[in-house]
Amino acid sequence: MADVHSLSPTLDTERTASPRGVGLIWLAATMTASTLPLGALIVALFPRANFLWVLFLASLFFVTVGIISLPGFRWGIPTMAISSKLFGERFNRLISVSNWCSQVGWQAVVLVLVIFVLRSVLEYLRIAHGPMALGLAILFAVLANFAVPVIGYAAIVRVQSLASLVMGVFAFYILWRLHGFDLLWSRSFASPETSWLQTFAALSLALMGGALSWTMFASDYSRYLGRNSARTAVFFWPALGGAVGGALILSLAIVLSFSGGVNLSSGGLTLAAKGMDSPVLYLAFCGFAILGLLASNFLNSYSSAFSLAVTLGRDLNRKMVTVLDAGLATLLAFYVLFVSPSFFDAFQTFLDLLIIVAAPWTGIVCIVVLFRQNAAVPQNPAASTRWRVMILLLGILLTIVFSNNPLWEGWGAYLFANNDLSPLVGFGLGATLELVHQLLCKYGEMERLGKVAATVAEHQ
Repeated sequence: MADVHSLSPTLDTERTASPRGVGLIWLAATMTASTLPLGALIVALFPRANFLWVLFLASLFFVTVGIISLPGFRWGIPTMAISSKLFGERFNRLISVSNWCSQVGWQAVVLVLVIFVLRSVLEYLRIAHGPMALGLAILFAVLANFAVPVIGYAAIVRVQSLASLVMGVFAFYILWRLHGFDLLWSRSFASPETSWLQTFAALSLALMGGALSWTMFASDYSRYLGRNSARTAVFFWPALGGAVGGALILSLAIVLSFSGGVNLSSGGLTLAAKGMDSPVLYLAFCGFAILGLLASNFLNSYSSAFSLAVTLGRDLNRKMVTVLDAGLATLLAFYVLFVSPSFFDAFQTFLDLLIIVAAPWTGIVCIVVLFRQNAAVPQNPAASTRWRVMILLLGILLTIVFSNNPLWEGWGAYLFANNDLSPLVGFGLGATLELVHQLLCKYGEMERLGKVAATVAEHQ
């Protein structure tokens, strides 16, 4: 997957990946320590949620990643290039630049998390404390963030895959040690105070940092699948990899938040040694968490190059883009650390900004793929493009209106007791309106085919 084509179709000689291999990439991408603050936020903001339902539904939403992987396999082009075919070249540049900015912002958040985990390790080992620990953590994290792109794509994929598998083993072990599955069950079903409104609000937050934050990159990896791959496998393995990785790490994040292993405050995130039998286990967990986060940042910048390429309208040297992203992410990380009121506010606000375009876009594209994958008669591209742009703009507007974050509180959130359901609203609206659009197109096609058949019959 180290080709130099950012916009043009992937060459057949480069299409050597297998569906299971891509599934492993998605497992690695989703099972990183970046989910730890997400779990802490869910527990802090929605203590009466049914956490098992949140985990199940958040995992189920990874079918969207599987669906949007299909056109990448069919056409051999990245997700944003596919988006250009659906929304038009000019409007899609706005989508692409929004996606690129979101990616750079997420890389900044991940870099801050690396700094916080490093600070936790330094303080645990009593090497440094307070500002000194933070300063050393910043130095090591920034150096590593710029050094990682030099290693190369193939090596990074192997490192992240290994780190994710080890993190998975650690996650199962810690969940077992802390009786995590019993704890999740008791907090979800044994409590008489469970709130379904909080459950769906927690699900919305899980989707912001989960499935709906990944859909705009789904075809970036499926484009490398061999042409003889089965379509069911192209859909199944990315969906399964994302669902398993996302569910496991989010379960760990929630349970650690219950037990005090993850602490989120205005000063940032602290990873404690709760559930670890020994210092070696704790340090190993932190070490693989750091490796996974750094590798994740590199792969995020690799995908963001596609968005930047679509925005600029030309192929790019993706290694140079990773360095550019690292520089911008470092500046944003300094803002989060030293200017933002708190990491808590910055993290929550970023998740809301991330989903404004992604939620309705995902709903629209999923319906298009399901309806048009094997379409015999193409719909009018100009008319369809206009309709999709209108649907997306309406979806973006309602997603903003139903958001509730430190920057603004939309009036739609008042309808749900100030809970933020914007991802569900945006996705649902985009999918529903595009479904109506597709049904109307199907009806029009049937009418046209009927007229053609009648004309042929008259001339026979």
